[in-house]
Amino acid sequence: MTNHATHWRTTEDRMTQGADQVPSREGEEQRAAPRERTLYALGRLIVAGQQHVCTVRNLGPGGAGIELDTPPALGTAVTIETRGLIARAATVRWVREPMVGLTFDEPLGDETLRAVAATPRSPRFGYDGPVELVSGARLTEHRAIDLGLGGVRIAGAPPPDAGSAIEVVIDAELVVRGKLAWTGEGAFAIEFAAPLSVRQLAGAIARLEATLDR
Repeated sequence: MTNHATHWRTTEDRMTQGADQVPSREGEEQRAAPRERTLYALGRLIVAGQQHVCTVRNLGPGGAGIELDTPPALGTAVTIETRGLIARAATVRWVREPMVGLTFDEPLGDETLRAVAATPRSPRFGYDGPVELVSGARLTEHRAIDLGLGGVRIAGAPPPDAGSAIEVVIDAELVVRGKLAWTGEGAFAIEFAAPLSVRQLAGAIARLEATLDR
């Protein structure tokens, strides 16, 4: 096993929709800034300390267009993260559910835009919650550290018989098959046999956040 997370890369689709566009109420598109890049990439949106799964549809120097099930209100201060872009402060500029337009507090530079284009890995989501692993006839309980489309990182040591066929019980609504990808000091990772959908990941994160709010 290697001691680095090279297994966390996922392939993301491309779209032909223009970047930095504001949908009008009539369904037309109004250009808000020069087009830069279309992504359709997984995004991590932080609103009032809570993380949400979103899809970053387009990205330019001044802002981004994202899509999520429960859009924040106009004027809300948020933090957005996607591949090659870490913790960028922004403000909600427009909302046309499920689309949301964000304006960055500080414009992106050329170097950051190049990093977005060159980075294949999607952001990971903090997931401080219990998970169960089923390997053969053995069930063991663990504590997850973070969760992504392609796998989960878990604290501690893997089960002694962990190998190429592990069932990961994220919660009562999400059970995924996978295999041991790597082990390191104080943690190990399970790579999913098939990547989660954005909706599956969003549901798991939302259910965890709901338990923390109780």
